Amino acid sequence: MNTALLYPQLNHQQIYEEYSAKIYRYFRYRVKNVWDVEDLTTTVFIKVYSKLEQYDGRHPFGAWIFRIAHNALIDYMRKKRECPVDQETFSAMKATDDLPEECLMTQESTDVLWQKVHTLTADQRNVIQLRYLADLRMNEIAEILGKTEASVKILHFRGIKKLQQMMKAAQA
Repeated sequence: MNTALLYPQLNHQQIYEEYSAKIYRYFRYRVKNVWDVEDLTTTVFIKVYSKLEQYDGRHPFGAWIFRIAHNALIDYMRKKRECPVDQETFSAMKATDDLPEECLMTQESTDVLWQKVHTLTADQRNVIQLRYLADLRMNEIAEILGKTEASVKILHFRGIKKLQQMMKAAQA
């Protein structure tokens, strides 16, 4: 079945324009080396374009792309065994636009918040990153992580609740 006939709106340029910044930001938070981030982003779009005819529309398109990005990141981390970005590098990035408003009062509180995010469970951390750095909906996050939407909502709720408690404790 020809995907181009089913989904004529899937234009390479439009796909890149809509998703490149989100995918770049998702990688940038997790990978120290900017060149590796750019390579990973490029790799994702090469895979997306080469597999575009396999997209069948059963899942949201954004979830499909981020599943490819998530798998690319896992492969990269296995090969490199790299630690996530240090706090100074992350603070300098312009990813703070998508974080919850209550945590944007100052750069210092943002730094503290992201230090606390690193203490969450891996699943909670992934949900928080995909929600606020990649600006994805819960159903898209569920598809990417291979979980139900209900479990993603629970992880999100518990992660946010834990972050709120830690932020209150840090202010006291």
